[in-house]
Amino acid sequence: MPFSSVTFIFLFLPIILIAFYIIPRNGWRNLVLVGASLVFFIWSDPTHIHVLLISILVNYLIGIYIGKTKDNGSENVLKNFLWIGIILNLLLLGFYKYTGFFLDFIDAILPITINYTDRALPLGISFFTFSGIAYIVDIHNDIHPPEKNLIRFTAYLIMFPKLVQGPITRFIEVKDNLLNHSFIPLKVMEGVRRFIGGLAKKVILADSLGIATNKVFSADFSEMGAGLAWFGLLAYTLQIYLDFSGYTDMAIGIGQMLGFKLPENFNFPYISKSISDFWRRWHITLGAWFRTYLFIPLEFSRKKARILRQQTNLLIVFFLTGLWHGADWNFVIWGAYYGLILAIEASGFGKKLKKTAPIFQHLYSVILIMMGWIFFRITAIEEWGSFFGALLGVNGWRNLVTFRSLNILFYIPFLIPAILFSLPFMHQLAKKIKEKKGTALIALDFTYIVLFLFTITFILSKGFTAFMYVEF
Repeated sequence: MPFSSVTFIFLFLPIILIAFYIIPRNGWRNLVLVGASLVFFIWSDPTHIHVLLISILVNYLIGIYIGKTKDNGSENVLKNFLWIGIILNLLLLGFYKYTGFFLDFIDAILPITINYTDRALPLGISFFTFSGIAYIVDIHNDIHPPEKNLIRFTAYLIMFPKLVQGPITRFIEVKDNLLNHSFIPLKVMEGVRRFIGGLAKKVILADSLGIATNKVFSADFSEMGAGLAWFGLLAYTLQIYLDFSGYTDMAIGIGQMLGFKLPENFNFPYISKSISDFWRRWHITLGAWFRTYLFIPLEFSRKKARILRQQTNLLIVFFLTGLWHGADWNFVIWGAYYGLILAIEASGFGKKLKKTAPIFQHLYSVILIMMGWIFFRITAIEEWGSFFGALLGVNGWRNLVTFRSLNILFYIPFLIPAILFSLPFMHQLAKKIKEKKGTALIALDFTYIVLFLFTITFILSKGFTAFMYVEF
């Protein structure tokens, strides 16, 4: 049940909001949230509900055991429980997401034949397993005690706004909201605005650009001119940001409607002045997860290594970041690509880059980011050369495959609003209007209503497509 579906917007979400706020007690509200999240999951993926339930029970029980062991147990037993929890989460993720990938790798390097059918990926498994690991590690590190109330813990782990695509949320970030749900009309209204903005970014801009990019990247690159290749790459660069950040806006907006403050996940990444800056702005909660639970422990465990310690740690982290995104070599290479660039920036190039003109820093960042999306979008590695050749003009500016032959001339104007909504300008303008209040705020809300109606018209006429990060 995607957030951009009519069923979710006009049936599921209103029912949950009404039920949530009719009930006066916090405990019952958490139960409503758990029930809604289970229905949300089962609606889209009924065959894997057992996976979600296993994750809930494993992380809840391991958290309880770690808490008890901290009170009256030995350090070795405590570490054993911690590693059991981490390994069980990773085994669950690895079994469904990476079994086929590793068997294919073994099949390729050894003279054996392995017959294996890939399993369907449980909805949101990459996100709720990482949330589970964060929960038990934070208990071990005394960030917060274990949550003994199973309903409250379950509400945290499988909360439907963040279940499918994040943001990856730590328990400490929503603990107070779980204990005390507060109905603040202004916050609810802000959540509604955030939801509508995200919905429009997804349906009007990302989905429209997605139609064009699908046609471009399905065409024959050897017959594609540079103009079309650059259009396809720019459109995909904007599409993936607007799709994923649109989902995040909707998730955060729903959270605000329910009285939760979910963490931000994007901060206009395409205005970055370095690749390090980009990864502080893109998928912020994933970057924070890897930094907190992998990079920093690696730095401490290898503190005696004086040669290229930070650089090798960055390569390890981004190799795994790429693998997290998908069980395929193009994602591994995409992660290694960023790990290598970040290692170079950490070796002194980053300091030199800061001394150059801001326009050069932006161009450097945007070009490298766009090149990275080629590895991400084109899964067939053998086609990368043809596409890079098209970008460099090997086939000329125009060739046999054209905008007209792909029937995508209609989508060229969508680049302009897509660029505008990828920059801070529109956000800052809306923020100033909200601060002024009065008639300016009324006009802004009227604009949101018109935008909502226009977006619903889009959905009814053209349908909706799944969010891109669902598959990861």
